[in-house]
Amino acid sequence: MGMTYWLHTLNGREMTKDDEDHSLMHRFSDELDAACDYLKIPKISSFADFTDLEFNMADDDMDDDMDDDGDAAVDPETGYGYGIDEMQWFDITSGKSCLEALRSHVETDWKVDLDAQTRTELLEELDDCITKLRAAPLGTDKFHLAVIM
Repeated sequence: MGMTYWLHTLNGREMTKDDEDHSLMHRFSDELDAACDYLKIPKISSFADFTDLEFNMADDDMDDDMDDDGDAAVDPETGYGYGIDEMQWFDITSGKSCLEALRSHVETDWKVDLDAQTRTELLEELDDCITKLRAAPLGTDKFHLAVIM
């Protein structure tokens, strides 16, 4: 079972529901965190939200999360079994700065031994996140990297 990050942004009560996998970013999160330490920037893992993972791993009182038909209750804002206020959100400006610095480091000075294709794909994942944060509508000030199983 693979783990990945999905990047979501929050503008008021409007959450993006992007489901683009950033699996290499998750797979190399320890190495990326070490690079963040080296660069003296927040760790990429500090922007992770584990709400989805915790929800899917929970096995207690599942009946409380069911509607009258026995279907899983869905939050109307998110479309998930949990709401916006249950998630962890982080400053989008800090995240963008972190990802930009990290991307530059991975491209030019990262000492992790990766084959060329994997490095290119990791850079593409970082680029995708940066592009989405830069393109967020005016007023969007929060984001997270949702940990998805």
